[in-house]
Amino acid sequence: MDVLKDKKIYIISIIIFIYILFLSVGYAFFSESLTINGVASTVEYYEGTKLPTTPILLDTTNNHYTTESVHKNYLDWSSETWQDDTLEVHYQKKFGIVIGSKTVTYTASFTNPTVLDYTDGNISVEITKNDSGGVKEASGSISSSTIKQGEAATIEVTIKHNFLTRYGSDSVTATITYNLQQKQRTFYFIVYFDGV
Repeated sequence: MDVLKDKKIYIISIIIFIYILFLSVGYAFFSESLTINGVASTVEYYEGTKLPTTPILLDTTNNHYTTESVHKNYLDWSSETWQDDTLEVHYQKKFGIVIGSKTVTYTASFTNPTVLDYTDGNISVEITKNDSGGVKEASGSISSSTIKQGEAATIEVTIKHNFLTRYGSDSVTATITYNLQQKQRTFYFIVYFDGV
């Protein structure tokens, strides 16, 4: 009887030992796989090629995002939209617009709404439409090549124009680029001179 009892205890001990051994090995593999493969990121990821922006209202009296340094008579502000990666401002050529060269700086501003810095800022300006031939020159600048989280940048687009008539539409496009998460992101500021 004692031999039978000792055999049962021996067999139960072996089963418990094997069970504990399997649990230990399984736990070791499981915890190791978590250590190796369980990568968690606390940094936000921004997809696409558009530059995230939070617009700043520069003309609070008229609720406009843009301002102009001087005004040409009979070239009136008509509309403005800031959507996704593009700010568009439209001016309407009115009856009575006369010869006379003007150099006007159009200004817009935005803040960096992300948790990361924007780096390597650059601006390029192009006359994208010149039906009337009135747009003579266009250039631009940005206030900073690096924008930290929550900081603002100012865009200035300077356009020399000499509209002889209200016929024909014209536009100037400023392309603003910054690096975000090692990828170039883009924002567009477009000034339209709409004719009839």
